[in-house]
Amino acid sequence: MADNRSQKVTLENVAAIANVSKITASRAFSQPDKVHPDTLKRILEAADKIGYVVNAAARSLRAKSSNTIGIVSPDMANPFFGGLAKLMTQEAYRAGYDTLLFDSYESKENEARIIDKLIGYNVDAIILSVVSAERFYRPDYIKQLELLNIPVILVDREMDIKHCSGVYIDNLDCGLQAGRYLLSQKAKNIVIISGPEDSNVARDRVTGLQAALQGNVDNIEILYADFLMNEAYNATNHYLKHHQAPDYFVGCNNQISLGIIKSCINHQLALLKDVSLFSIDEVSYATIYGFNFPCISHDLQEIAWQAVSMAVRRASDKAAKPGKVIVRGKLGL
Repeated sequence: MADNRSQKVTLENVAAIANVSKITASRAFSQPDKVHPDTLKRILEAADKIGYVVNAAARSLRAKSSNTIGIVSPDMANPFFGGLAKLMTQEAYRAGYDTLLFDSYESKENEARIIDKLIGYNVDAIILSVVSAERFYRPDYIKQLELLNIPVILVDREMDIKHCSGVYIDNLDCGLQAGRYLLSQKAKNIVIISGPEDSNVARDRVTGLQAALQGNVDNIEILYADFLMNEAYNATNHYLKHHQAPDYFVGCNNQISLGIIKSCINHQLALLKDVSLFSIDEVSYATIYGFNFPCISHDLQEIAWQAVSMAVRRASDKAAKPGKVIVRGKLGL
């Protein structure tokens, strides 16, 4: 690979090597979805070859540390992500780093715009919980972050990208623990309200449940919804309109569990009496309303510490390799 990094590298250089116009080359970095995939690939490869980054100012800034970590969450209103963001900010502060927090509101467009802003703010690393739980989600900005040598630490939702570090929950084990608990309660009729069928998180949690329960209960039904309260509410409502309540509903995350609770109340079912609930993820403040649900809880402090430690290590040592940490949930009664 030619080493042109000591020279001033311009967008015109990239355009010339890729045999495209300067406008097309510029669009590849600002609006990659509007460039033909083959052309985009050629432009990014040309940029990588000569060490070009978004602009000369950004290239100069990347040589300096800002002691700032960007944190992007998909839904700060969710106690899991909101609590995690707070703890990561505290851990970053203890490590001598400031943080910039953003909520993408489960929007791919917002997520891409936020990443672009964080690049402009010259952050040293980005801790990211992506908006999509799809197995093959690979947003365009990932390549740009790699070119800029900005380390990415994925949290909770995994993408199959080798240069990204990650802190993930052991979702298969969550399902296994949940299933074993249900067996201990001699549950026979179980309805699982899951996230999307193409989600890694949902798939692993459901697989764990099925592995523990299959052949040991009378009936298991899986309803695929989304990791959102209203979607789970609608799915539970539809089920209860056509069936009797099961022994147990299983909510595959805290927002799904809230949707189940809302639907059961709507159908005038007495929770813990007419129907029971098991939640993967703790339902925050449920005990205030008299509900004490068994759940799989996760140590947010551990997740926050691991994510920030990875971000600091990779930001301060560019030779540090991407790592992966798996955090197990704990059965709470």
